[in-house]
Amino acid sequence: MHFLLIHGSWHGAWCWHKIVPRLQAEGHSAHAIDLPGRGRSPARSQLVSLKSMVGAALAAMPEDQTTTIVVHSRYGVLASQLAELAPERIARTIYLASFMLPNGKAVADYFREDRDSQLPPFVDINRLGLWDWLRPEAYRHVLYHDCRDEDNALAASLLCREPLRPAIGKLRLTDDRYGRVPRGYIRLSEDRAVSPFLQDRLLNETSCDRVETVQAGHSAYFSKPDQLTAAICRIAGG
Repeated sequence: MHFLLIHGSWHGAWCWHKIVPRLQAEGHSAHAIDLPGRGRSPARSQLVSLKSMVGAALAAMPEDQTTTIVVHSRYGVLASQLAELAPERIARTIYLASFMLPNGKAVADYFREDRDSQLPPFVDINRLGLWDWLRPEAYRHVLYHDCRDEDNALAASLLCREPLRPAIGKLRLTDDRYGRVPRGYIRLSEDRAVSPFLQDRLLNETSCDRVETVQAGHSAYFSKPDQLTAAICRIAGG
């Protein structure tokens, strides 16, 4: 089984560094990518759109086998748009505390409606540069409260600005394409960024055939890598 791991806001492929070898140890192939404008994929924020991110993800998917996509946080919208564009290339999408949105919706429609999220007060938006930024004082408290000090230090050295355009673009999904790709969801019960309140709302609005819960904060790939890997494998059926 092949996995493509997609990071969330302000992060990069580096955040999956504990999960990739664990999936490989289970006999799978796994690959994490930097989305455009992050990590080793530099790009001006104004030029990064949901369409350009879809193109980057498609380019990272092998053509000789189907891919199981694991997606974190904001970029559930990317995985959903990928399923709409290329359903024949995707075995399953697994949303990890992720924005699994209905047709016609955007991340911005939900972000500030998350009544229990502790993230919004710390997010600065630059509308001229078309990027947003998480203030450093929120790193440990909101994203990494249950993580080790070394994980916090790694993240603090690598977090970056986030292109804004993908968060305001509305999804265009159809039942005969997006709807035919199986969906699973992993709830993070201690999440302070995408709260359990919002995760459950998303699950009520879009159906999944498999749901798992991991008792962890938003960065379970750091704090609970064994439990998260096991949940991914159970949902993937491998």
